[in-house]
Amino acid sequence: MFISQLKNKLAIYDRYGEHRINGLKAVFILELLFLFNCVYTVPNPFFYFFFVPMSAFAAEIAGTCLAEKYLFLFFTIMGSTLAIFLFGLLSVYKLFFIFFVFAYSLWIYFTAIYKIKSMFVPAPLILSIAIYSLIYNNSNSSFYIALNHAMETLVAMLIMFAGLVLFPKIYYLATWRRAFFDVLNDLERISAQIFYNEIDDLPITPGIIIMERYSRMLSRKMKYFSVLKITLLSFTLVTALSYVSTFRTQLQLNFLEVFHSYVKRLRHACHAKEILLLTPLDISELQKTYELRTLHKLILSWNNLCGTV
Repeated sequence: MFISQLKNKLAIYDRYGEHRINGLKAVFILELLFLFNCVYTVPNPFFYFFFVPMSAFAAEIAGTCLAEKYLFLFFTIMGSTLAIFLFGLLSVYKLFFIFFVFAYSLWIYFTAIYKIKSMFVPAPLILSIAIYSLIYNNSNSSFYIALNHAMETLVAMLIMFAGLVLFPKIYYLATWRRAFFDVLNDLERISAQIFYNEIDDLPITPGIIIMERYSRMLSRKMKYFSVLKITLLSFTLVTALSYVSTFRTQLQLNFLEVFHSYVKRLRHACHAKEILLLTPLDISELQKTYELRTLHKLILSWNNLCGTV
């Protein structure tokens, strides 16, 4: 009873499983860092080997594709490492240090605004981690000790990137699948509302954004192009229904009843992870309008993908 209630709460809070995947990814990377530390016994590893890179991981979560995620993480760790190194060495010069922190902060934000847009997300994390490092400024006032601490963080960064590359992409596919199911639910609901004239405003389908985002994170070995095609066709159908709902009084809506029935059948097939078999009569029905032809293509793409999701 408790487990089922917890799962329901998580499903409501984390609709597509994004937070659960990010949490799992963080635990996976942390386990790799623990394993490395158990083998090589990094001296005083808490702050420079664990805290700095794991705090920087918050920037990775903000990325909307793998390239952006890796870039955010790289900039955050490199910027934090450089800032910690310089803050530690210069903190003994009190007056100069105040001006240096101000200048470094300006440089970070000017770089983010005018040079490297990807720096804008990591900028506040870089500065907050660097300021927090001042708790340990006595140990960083020596050049060689500060350099050693910087090397610890860079080694942790290499381990983190190895963990991100090794992290199973099947979890991204699971999030994409949840979003696809959600889009099908919305298409079924919206088509019925339009048909019965029960819709007041333009429909919103947030799942399509998640589909687009996670479709680009998958391995090429996972029927990648079928996933992209399903994402594109789903977006096309969402756009088409938005158009139909806007110009309802000027359009022939007889196809919506057929559309609704086939979307419902496709949704059941997707939840059961089964192929949706179409008879010659079904195929003939699905050729009557642009929306139905698009839905037919979506069904065929699902049938091609089915079994891998």
